[in-house]
Amino acid sequence: MKIALFTDGIWPYVIGGMQKHSYFLCRYFARNKINILLIHTSARISEDIIELSCFSEEEKKYIHAVWVAKPKVKSFPGHYIYQSWLYSREIYHKLGGFPDVDFIIAKGMTGWYFLTKKGRTTPRIGINIHGYEFMQKKANFKMYLESLLLRFPLTWVNRNADYVFSYGGKITGLIRNLGVPQDKIIEAPSAIEPEWMNDTNTSVHNPLQFVFIGRYERRKGIEEINRVAGDLFSKGYDFKFSFVGPIPSDKQLSFPKAQYYGKVVDKNILQKILTDADILVCPSYAEGMPNVIFEGMANGCAVIATDVGAVSILVNDKNGWLIPPANIEGLRQAMEQAIKSSSTEIREKKIAAYNHIAKHFIWEDVSKKLLHSIKTRVDNQ
Repeated sequence: MKIALFTDGIWPYVIGGMQKHSYFLCRYFARNKINILLIHTSARISEDIIELSCFSEEEKKYIHAVWVAKPKVKSFPGHYIYQSWLYSREIYHKLGGFPDVDFIIAKGMTGWYFLTKKGRTTPRIGINIHGYEFMQKKANFKMYLESLLLRFPLTWVNRNADYVFSYGGKITGLIRNLGVPQDKIIEAPSAIEPEWMNDTNTSVHNPLQFVFIGRYERRKGIEEINRVAGDLFSKGYDFKFSFVGPIPSDKQLSFPKAQYYGKVVDKNILQKILTDADILVCPSYAEGMPNVIFEGMANGCAVIATDVGAVSILVNDKNGWLIPPANIEGLRQAMEQAIKSSSTEIREKKIAAYNHIAKHFIWEDVSKKLLHSIKTRVDNQ
């Protein structure tokens, strides 16, 4: 079987959840000896990108990569949508039409132009939008306007694709709400590599240590963390809170036990931060299936997270606290409950978090199940 993977870039050349997911799909499909036509982009092409140094020599035997320049457009409201259309069209022209493959996985809107050209004999196209944030709660009016711009094109590609990939959880319901029938939805969760698994973080720190990892973006809920953590610090609660990511200085707490690491890209450093923590906090307004939750749980962190996207597949009352989105009182109650919990209770949640990932969300297993789903549909065409 031969699969084409269209994406807006692959990690580590382009940073982002979609790009990292694309990298792992490509890597583990290749390890399963599936021939991959990888179509990707980046801000610039380099020798490292041409050589695909991020993959092993054995993996590269099954990967044929084509780099496509993303067209540049001037900034204006909705420019991302227009650029996505141009990039999809550029892929089509670069390939000379549809590639000779059995199935196409199109990330985001990279398959948009292809969907306008598909016919009965062209390869089936499965789109992978990831988060469907445009259908979830909005933190402010700007996000609301952005979601309005995205609604039409994303609804169109969902309805016109042969298949739509879903992480599961609430994502599947959002896709159905767009008018996509259940038999066109392929549920496939994300996963994590075995190298991230670390079962040594079973002790509970004194004081309890919380951690947030992510860029500063309003939908990530940093303002809610600041309000709750600031109130709890002011009331004399004894805990530590570490922040990882490029968070502006005016958005940082000025309490002695609030620590800021800035942007961390080194895996070993990030794992050290996670193993020094007890509870990962992820109070986003909207998400797909965040990599950071996988990474936290794989390193023995219990989780406080909002019930958005496919988060409920990962977080439950055994390994953390699942709270309503955009609910600052829910975040406050969860953090207070965590601080007041016994070491035994926190330790049980941390162990449960690790075990949940180890049992259900390792890339080798998840990729095989996904390939089986795709092959079944290809065989039934």
